[in-house]
Amino acid sequence: MLWGSSPCLDLAEYVEVGDGHLNILIVSAGDTRHLLQTLAKRYKRSYTKIRIYVYEPIVDMYARHIQQIALALEPVDRMSLSYKVRTWMELYGNTLVKPNTNSYLVKKSAQLIDIITDETARRHCLPIVQLDSLKYKERDTIETIFKYWKNNNGFNITLMWDKRVRNYLGTRYDHRNNVFDWDLHMTLHYIDGGNRITNREYTYWRDTGVAYTFLETDCTEPNYTFALALLKDGDKITPIDYFGDIINGPFPSFGLNCEDDDMLKMGNMQPLKRSADLTERNLTRMFYEIENQKPYKHKGKTDNLGVIITELPNVKIQEVQITSPQVKVTSEHYSSINVSDVDIHFIPRTAMTDYPTFDRFKNFFDVMYCGHTYFEKMNVDITSMIKDGAVVLMETRKFIVNYKQKQHDEFKQKLIDLMKNCKCVSSGDIDVVKNAVIKFNKQN
Repeated sequence: MLWGSSPCLDLAEYVEVGDGHLNILIVSAGDTRHLLQTLAKRYKRSYTKIRIYVYEPIVDMYARHIQQIALALEPVDRMSLSYKVRTWMELYGNTLVKPNTNSYLVKKSAQLIDIITDETARRHCLPIVQLDSLKYKERDTIETIFKYWKNNNGFNITLMWDKRVRNYLGTRYDHRNNVFDWDLHMTLHYIDGGNRITNREYTYWRDTGVAYTFLETDCTEPNYTFALALLKDGDKITPIDYFGDIINGPFPSFGLNCEDDDMLKMGNMQPLKRSADLTERNLTRMFYEIENQKPYKHKGKTDNLGVIITELPNVKIQEVQITSPQVKVTSEHYSSINVSDVDIHFIPRTAMTDYPTFDRFKNFFDVMYCGHTYFEKMNVDITSMIKDGAVVLMETRKFIVNYKQKQHDEFKQKLIDLMKNCKCVSSGDIDVVKNAVIKFNKQN
């Protein structure tokens, strides 16, 4: 929950469509990484229209999805590229954010409320997002979340995080740094690509929930986008708890590889760049290419941030500000970056049951991606929506910490049986330990 467990993919690269229209189904990806990467790389394709259908079994997740898309599509006259990247990183993977980031979220939430409730505002501010398939109750849920983010009435995420860590570790809590270090060196660093995650950033994230740190800033405000499980009692809205990931981290999504070789250099058998630095470069490339539709070429001196940072801030639970002063927020209506050749459809919670029965979705999708959290619910009815010969991408549990070889073997066998039942075949070896995603093709 909150992020996925595999690197971002350009889903459009897996198939060429004859009529120029590409239909993609993303099931339980956990975030928008594949969606945004597909938007960024579309200048390489010849599609006239890309329709992306997004499904999450927990509708609350759509609030973060919409926020991530809206931030990625902020026009350059509203927000510089570097500021956009770091703001996106903080809201994506940090329990605590900078005051400026929190102020942005408050103002943006006012606009997001209008987008979810006013069709005219949606068409003007964020036309790429299509919400007409959602039920009124689901829209109300998303609106409630946006209102909570906007009002900033208090969210003690550090206390919630510490409680989760204590419950998970039990008697090992007092020696938690040793546990975190063991998980990193004996698990993640043995996974292909996992050695890009440095000791300091992983153990700091496990302890505090702050994944991305920067030299010149301190994160002191709670990240309200982590508040998804809300309880509404009349006008009063309160968070129930934090139910997201506390073991694996957001690092695999953008922080394990890079197109720029200088970011992958090693020194004394250690990476010279943190996973956070790779994430920053990859998101910079992604957001630049979304807006300009041409390859990104990095200019300027490269900073060795991974070497400079030797000590990280000591965040104490009792010192974290959990309430913010109330200010009147006015919704600003302005157009996002124009992406007229793409539509993003958010579909209802019942879609995986209902849509296979609709004639218009029979043999409809050219590409389907399924996150590992939805693996047990995949079935032949869902794959009936996939065109014959189309691509089905199944996420494995490669980057799940503490997943043993026996569990990988069991997952592999279940995957083989499932895909056989769904009439999907793989052209290569099904290696769930080596590959984060396995490609299958739908048979006639």
